[in-house]
Amino acid sequence: EGLSALEVTDLRRDTHAFSAVAEYHTLTFQLFGHGDPVRVATGVVSDGFFDMLGVRPALGRTFRPGEEAVGAAPVVVLSHSFWMNQFHGDSSIVGATVTMNDRVHTVIGVLPPLPGYPDENDVWMPIGACPFRTMEWMANTRDHRMLRAFGLLKPGLTPREAASELSTLSARAHATYPAAYPAALRMGLVATNARDEMTRRAKPVLYMLLATAVFLLLVATANVATLALSRQLRRSRELALRVALGGGGVRLYRQLALESLMLSVAGAVLGVGIAGSGLSLLRTFATRFTPRADEITISGPVFLFASALCLGLALAVALVPFLHAHGRRDVAGALRVGNVGSGATPREHRIRGLLVAAQVALAFVMLVGGALIGRSLITLERVDAGMDVRNVLSAQLELNFTKYDTPAKQGALARALLERLGAQPGVRSAAVASASPLQTTGMSEQPFTIDRVSGLAASSPHAEATDVSPEYFRTVGIPLIRGRAFTALDRDTLTAPAIVSERVVEEYWGGHDPIGTRISFNGGRTWREVVGVVGNVRHRLTDPAVTDAVYLPLLASSSYDLRVFVRAAGPMPAVEQALRAAVRDVDPQQSISDVATLDQLRGAQLVEPRLTTALVGVFAVLALVLTATGLSGIVAYNVAQRLPEIAIRVALGATRSRVLALVVRE
Repeated sequence: EGLSALEVTDLRRDTHAFSAVAEYHTLTFQLFGHGDPVRVATGVVSDGFFDMLGVRPALGRTFRPGEEAVGAAPVVVLSHSFWMNQFHGDSSIVGATVTMNDRVHTVIGVLPPLPGYPDENDVWMPIGACPFRTMEWMANTRDHRMLRAFGLLKPGLTPREAASELSTLSARAHATYPAAYPAALRMGLVATNARDEMTRRAKPVLYMLLATAVFLLLVATANVATLALSRQLRRSRELALRVALGGGGVRLYRQLALESLMLSVAGAVLGVGIAGSGLSLLRTFATRFTPRADEITISGPVFLFASALCLGLALAVALVPFLHAHGRRDVAGALRVGNVGSGATPREHRIRGLLVAAQVALAFVMLVGGALIGRSLITLERVDAGMDVRNVLSAQLELNFTKYDTPAKQGALARALLERLGAQPGVRSAAVASASPLQTTGMSEQPFTIDRVSGLAASSPHAEATDVSPEYFRTVGIPLIRGRAFTALDRDTLTAPAIVSERVVEEYWGGHDPIGTRISFNGGRTWREVVGVVGNVRHRLTDPAVTDAVYLPLLASSSYDLRVFVRAAGPMPAVEQALRAAVRDVDPQQSISDVATLDQLRGAQLVEPRLTTALVGVFAVLALVLTATGLSGIVAYNVAQRLPEIAIRVALGATRSRVLALVVRE
């Protein structure tokens, strides 16, 4: 990831671990001619990409070698979901044309329903059709890195051997082209298994749910074993009689196992039914962590595992009363015990007590775990993002880069949009930026240089650079600590100023006042004066550290991906309508997407912790219910066993509270 075209060429030419290497990057186009303009996420790939992943089209075909050449006829392949949503599953779409930006593309195929990997793309095109990939500066330099490479490992080779070869190739590139690989950036080639990458985020959560399910299973097993032992004590006379008549050993265990197995099978069938009905909920939950969520199903291996677990637990639970009955020496004494008496020996009490204690301990562990996860969620809910997210509407505008191909055109669009928004009723202020706060995408961490400042930290300064319009800080609610904000005059691309966050000042200015100092993002060729300091912002609520941020004037730079922010003074639906109307007035062919409030973006970061907390909480409550059920059954059995004793105590003057305390204390 983050490779240049020349580096991909190096991989194809100099590595021997891969039988094929394909490249990939993503781009956004505007699609016209099918209703309102639509923003389409587009995967740009080299020939052989789909063959490498073993993907066969549902309709038509994928790309041929000649179609990635510059000047070839533009063709696209549709994803299955985009084909269904935008073209309603029209099977005659192959051979039809679609207009993306200023070019007409022919649809040559439709992919089958697949996980969104590497990204959730709507359409796919060959690299020859990408206007950026075919430019001279992209094809013949190592400084422009926007590609990702996929390699197919040769048979018999291991990932470790491939990693070793990549390390050697990386060292050779650093030695040959030192200017392209600054030592401070620590750039290198690293290989990751594609399957592991698709499930990397899901593994910790699913392992946690698996552990919780295992705890619940242990609670249920201990519960059933306890109840089975209590039931056996009620049947002690019957089982002792069977042993006395020669019915012990295998025959006795077979009877107990059969009884246990019937209950276990009934419970397993009910459990599989409940699991099947809740499968869609699990898929919805897993979708947030892995693109392979649709593959979750109750398959043959899963059913066999559940069946084996059901059989094993049934046999294990039957073993408890069998060992007790078969190992009892005082058979004659057991035959003298009535249906209700004190037939439980001290050893039986200890076994039963251990099982009950195990249930309570496991349930307690799950409850404590659920409480700790809930406490973490409450802490996340209270995290200060560093901005006032109330009454702020945001939206994404990905510009048609063939129409808005210069910073002047992009700036003109942004200014016109802000002017129209400022005149709308219910709008307090409006701003445009190159990235949205509270989102983990769109940010770019960049190294910079500080001019003539002493006492700096040893590490190289770096921060996430965001281009913003003058009203940005006021609109999104980031406080200005000192200095000034940007103005409409800050448009000169060479001398445009910069604003830094408090965290950056603390980390890299060493106690000095940054106002008036200069920073450079291109090694000192041009400098920007720091004119202000703003409050810290936490873009990722789950990250314990705030974000190192540097802000630059949007109107002095180039950005195809714009985020619009509107601080509302009226009802949010009306403000959203005003925003859409303003975009249509500025450019009827401009699409608008991802319309949401900052409060909703904040809540979206907490969806995963909330779902995890809810699931663990449900498991913990189930464990508590199972434990309470088993405990109540044991208490009822103990009371029934001790009825004669309790009756004598009452006859001798024991009060109800003392009898209750006697039972509860045990």
